Amino acid sequence: MTASLAVQKAVVAALAGLDGLTGVFDGPPPDAAAPYAVIGPDLVADRSHKTGASHEVRLLVTLWDDRPGGARLRSLQAAAVPALLALAGQWDGRRIVLVRLLRAGVDGPDDDGWRPGRIEIAVLTETI
Repeated sequence: MTASLAVQKAVVAALAGLDGLTGVFDGPPPDAAAPYAVIGPDLVADRSHKTGASHEVRLLVTLWDDRPGGARLRSLQAAAVPALLALAGQWDGRRIVLVRLLRAGVDGPDDDGWRPGRIEIAVLTETI
């Protein structure tokens, strides 16, 4: 199992219980009700060392909302960031060692009125 898939499973588990979020997807869902989260894209870098295999996964989580204004989206983002920073445990033969917030923000609405809130994290994993 790749580091990317292990981290994706951990992120889905962390966001699945987020109050107010209707779902967590790995791509744009065709008919999901807002607000929902989309995981990806991600980048994986080898961070191996003498004593073991390690990878850093940089992952983007985008929260999407169709409601005017950004209050609900900012509230969801305020709950999602700590949930993501608290990622821990073992997933598919990998252990999460460290999680860092790289950036987060809410963009203006697109032409259809949908507004994205983006959270980018870096997750360091070690093979166990």
